[in-house]
Amino acid sequence: MTSLHSHSGIERELKMPKHLVLVDEEYEDSILSDSLRESIKFKKIKYKQRTYLEVPIMMFVKNGGIFKNLNE
Repeated sequence: MTSLHSHSGIERELKMPKHLVLVDEEYEDSILSDSLRESIKFKKIKYKQRTYLEVPIMMFVKNGGIFKNLNE
């Protein structure tokens, strides 16, 4: 995928809280503006040799995120 998306399948498997979504690490720059970069640090989750970020769902939606039922 080439747009900001979530990994709902992994979120369910990890029993994550509903107010957070997992996104691929490479989308961090598209979520955070330069002014927020210093004040917000996302928790990183490693799952099957990939790194994901825990992002508040409202920040994800505000940045045009697409909900996907991805397990990888």
